[in-house]
Amino acid sequence: MAVDDAVVQALVREGRHEEAARICAEGGQPARAAELLAAVWKHAEAIRVATDAGLYDEAYRHAVGAQDRELAASLLSSLAARPEQASRAASYAEARGRTSDAARLREAAGELEAAATLHERAGELGDAARCWKELGDVRKAGMLYERRLRDTPDDAESAFELGQILARFGRWDHAARALQIAADREELAIPAGKLLVACFDALGMTDAAQSRLDVLRALEPSMPATVPELLRASFGDERGPRSASRDQLIAGRYRVVRALGAGGTGRVLLAEDAFYGREVAIKVLHAGSSGAAGRDALSRFAREAKVAAGIDHPNVVQVYEYQPDGPFLVMEHMSGGTLEDRLSNGDVATALPASVVQHVGRSVLSALEAVHRRGVVHRDLKPANVFFGRTGEVKLGDFGVAHLADLGATLTGAMMGTLAYMSPEQITGSSRPDASTDLYSLGVIVYRALTGVLPFPGPDFVAQHLELTPARAITHAPWIGEALDTLIASMLEKDPAARPRTASEVLEAWAHLPWAHIEQEAQLAPRSATPVTTRRSSAPPAPPVERWSIVDVKLDGTTIADDELLRRRVVIVPCDADRARSLRALARADSPFLQAVWSIDEEGGRAILELPQGEPARAALDRMRAEEIRIALEGLHAQGLVHGHVDAAHVVVAEGRAVLMLPLGARVGSAAADLEALARLAQR
Repeated sequence: MAVDDAVVQALVREGRHEEAARICAEGGQPARAAELLAAVWKHAEAIRVATDAGLYDEAYRHAVGAQDRELAASLLSSLAARPEQASRAASYAEARGRTSDAARLREAAGELEAAATLHERAGELGDAARCWKELGDVRKAGMLYERRLRDTPDDAESAFELGQILARFGRWDHAARALQIAADREELAIPAGKLLVACFDALGMTDAAQSRLDVLRALEPSMPATVPELLRASFGDERGPRSASRDQLIAGRYRVVRALGAGGTGRVLLAEDAFYGREVAIKVLHAGSSGAAGRDALSRFAREAKVAAGIDHPNVVQVYEYQPDGPFLVMEHMSGGTLEDRLSNGDVATALPASVVQHVGRSVLSALEAVHRRGVVHRDLKPANVFFGRTGEVKLGDFGVAHLADLGATLTGAMMGTLAYMSPEQITGSSRPDASTDLYSLGVIVYRALTGVLPFPGPDFVAQHLELTPARAITHAPWIGEALDTLIASMLEKDPAARPRTASEVLEAWAHLPWAHIEQEAQLAPRSATPVTTRRSSAPPAPPVERWSIVDVKLDGTTIADDELLRRRVVIVPCDADRARSLRALARADSPFLQAVWSIDEEGGRAILELPQGEPARAALDRMRAEEIRIALEGLHAQGLVHGHVDAAHVVVAEGRAVLMLPLGARVGSAAADLEALARLAQR
C-alpha cells in the first residue's frame, strides 16, 4: 500500500515513531522506516528492517550509529558482494572517521586507489600495498611493503611479496633478505625458498644457493638436485629471473636517460629509478686495466662507496646503492650543477654575492662536520665537488671517487684539477690529512668565491702552496671586512696546527660573521673595488647579469622571483626589524621540512625565502607527509617557538617531501595547538 506522508508526519510529531516506521515498512519504504526507528534509539530494529530489505549500506550506517562494532564488522562481509552499496557505506564510514572500514568498503566497490590511500592512512600498509599491486603499480606496493617490514620485521607475507617485487627489479641482495624472513614461515618455505635460491645464484653466492636448495629438497625430495636444474624448472631458464630482466635497464631497474659526463676510466649517467620513480645519477667505474692500478681503483671505489653510503646528512650527496657488478654507484641527482659552474662562465671567473657564499660555506661546513665526526677526510674538496640541488640546496659529494678516475695518469695530468685547492701536507705527504686539510681547501674555495681569483693563481701550484703567502682576500674585496678576512687567512695557514682544528669551530665563527653588513658593503662598494669578474683573456668584459628575474608580485607585497645566480625560484618578502627578528628565530629551527630563510637584508627591507616546488596540501596529508611536518614543528617547538598557522595554505607538498611554510604574521597559540592542527590536516 502507498504511504500517506501526512499520516507519517503526524505520528512523528506525536512521538509515535514505531507506528510511523511500520507504515513505511509496509508501504515499501524500508530505508525511511529504519531511519525513524533509529531516531528513537531502536537501532536493532532499524538494522533488522534494513537487512530484511537487502539495504546493507543502511544497516551498516545504523550499526555504526549504535556503536555495535561486531555487527558493523559482520555487515562488511555482506557489503563485499554489493559494490554500489559498499561505495555508499564507504562514504559514511569516512565521514565518521572509520578509516579501516572505509578502506575495505572501497575495495569491495572496486575503488582500489581510494582503498589503498585509506589503508595507508589507517596504518594498514600491507593491505595498501596489495591494492597498489592489483592496480599494477608495483613500485608503490614495494615501498609500502618496505615500510611495513620496518614496523613489523617478522611479517612473512609482506616479506614474500616484497621479495618478489625486488627480484623483479634485480635487487637481488635486498630481495634475499626479505625472502629469508618469508622462508621461515612453513606455508611459504617452498615458494620463497625457490626464489631465494635464484637470488643467491644471481649474487654469485653458489654455495649459499646450493645450501638453500638442500633445505628445500629436505622438505620436498622430488625437487631437482642442482641449482641450474631448479632454476630451469621453476623459471624456464637456468639463469632464473635474470632471464626476464629488461635488457635496456641497468640491473633491471635503472633506465638511462642521458650521459652527464665521462672521464678516462669512468662515466656518469642520468637515469630513472624504475622502483622509486626518481631521477638518479649513476657513476660507473671502468677499471679496465688488469694490473695493480686497476685492482686498486676497484677496491678504493668500493671502499669510498661504502663510506659515502654510511653518511646520512642533508648537506651530503646521498648514495643509494653500490653494485660491484659493473661496478657502479647510484646517487641522488643534483640537477643544479656545481659550484664550479657558478664560479666559471666560459673564459670568465666570477665572484659570488656574499649571501651566496654564506649559504655555500655554511652548507659545506655542516657537511664536513658530519663527515669528520665519522673519521672521514674528504681530501678532494674543490668547487666541482660542491653540488646544487633543484631548489638551491648545497651538498658535498665525490668522496674520493673523482680522483680515482685519474689513476694511471701522470702526477701532473692527474692533479691539475685539484692542486689549486690542495694543502701543503697533501702535496708533500709530510703528515696524515685530517680535518684541517679539508678546511684549507675550503679556505681556497671561499677566497675564490668572494674575490673571483685564486689565492694561488698557478701555474706552479706546488711551489706556491708550499712557499707563497697569498695576498689577503680583503685586498681584492675590501667590503668583506676584517673578521671574514682573518678567518680565511687562518684556514690558509701552511702549518696544519695553526689552522682551525674542526669544522665545528669554523661553523661557529661563520655563524657570527656580520653577513648582512658584508652584503650591504658589497652593494655600496665602487665597482672597481668589487671585482665581479676576473678575465683570463683580453676579450671585452661581459655585461653584468641581473640577479633577480621577477615572476609575479602579490598584493601583500611579496615577490616571486628567479635567482639567476643560484638558479632557483625564491619568494622575496618585505622585512622590517620585527619580521627580521621573527625570521631569524624561525631559521634557527633548521629542518629539511621547514621553509628555508636564505638571507635577511634588514637595511634593504627584504628577506629571501625558499619557494618549494610543489602544490598546497589540498587533500589529507598521508602518513609520511604528516610525519615530515611533525618533524618541522618539533624543531620549532624545541626552540621555544610556535607556528600558529598550521593549515593547508602553509603546507606545500613538494617532490619527495612536505614543507611547512613560515608564518609571516603574528604567531599565537601553543605547541599542542600546532600538533592538533596537524592532526586535522591528516584527517581531512
